[in-house]
Amino acid sequence: MLSSTLLDDLFLARRISESAAEVLQTVVHQRYKLRRSIVVTSNRVVHDWGKYLGDATMATTIVDRLMHRAVMLEFEGKSYRLKEAATRIAKNPSVDP
Repeated sequence: MLSSTLLDDLFLARRISESAAEVLQTVVHQRYKLRRSIVVTSNRVVHDWGKYLGDATMATTIVDRLMHRAVMLEFEGKSYRLKEAATRIAKNPSVDP
């Protein structure tokens, strides 16, 4: 059985440390070399990853490997969390969210 790696909310904190960036590059490179899957979720535009990594070359290397055999899904619209909160407030406006 093959396992997947999940990187959820990548760059949520925007900038990551140099050591974390190196670990990310290593993980992506190893998974790519072994042809293993990686699922990445992020609210950040791929074009800006160099800023978050602090190294444009490293970002290019990571994106290159991720995109080579990727299926990219892009979602538009409002956050489901905001929708749920609005529905909850509409049902009972006197209760704090």
